[in-house]
This record gives sequence, structure tokens and C-alpha cells, in this order.
Amino acid sequence: MIDKEKKRERFLRDPLPLRLGALAATLGRISSSARRANDPAVVEQFLQEAKYYIEWTAAEFDPETAAELVSMQRLITLWHQSQVKHF
Repeated sequence: MIDKEKKRERFLRDPLPLRLGALAATLGRISSSARRANDPAVVEQFLQEAKYYIEWTAAEFDPETAAELVSMQRLITLWHQSQVKHF
């Protein structure tokens, strides 16, 4: 990801609904890219991006929702680690 800190600052300027939309769009890109599997590096980039988006957003939610996001992040991390082994 290009300049993680700049991306983080820009991402956090958006209101929460837009950030969730960005996360949803990234998850959609993961799904689409993984099915096509043309370039595994693209999938890897989207997985990393989704993990960052969750990390940067989860603290702003109630504990139950934050826990769901963290659980999702854990699953993405596990999938990412399993995919890295196959790249």
C-alpha cells in the first residue's frame, strides 16, 4: 500500500458510513479478484487494505460491533497467511 500513514489520515477524515462503504468495496474487490485469480498480488493488496480499514475503524463502534469487525479481521489475516504460502 502506498504511504500507509497518508492513506490512514485520508481514510479517517471520512465519516464512518463512508469508511464502512470503503471496507465493503474492498471486500467486494477481494471476492471478485480471488475468483478471477489473474494476479495474486492484487488479492494480497486488497486483503492488507481490508485489515487496515478494520483496524482504523473498529474502535469507533460499540464493543459488540467492534468484536465482529475484529473477528472478520482475524479471518482475513488467516486467509491472507494461507494465500501468501501459495504465491
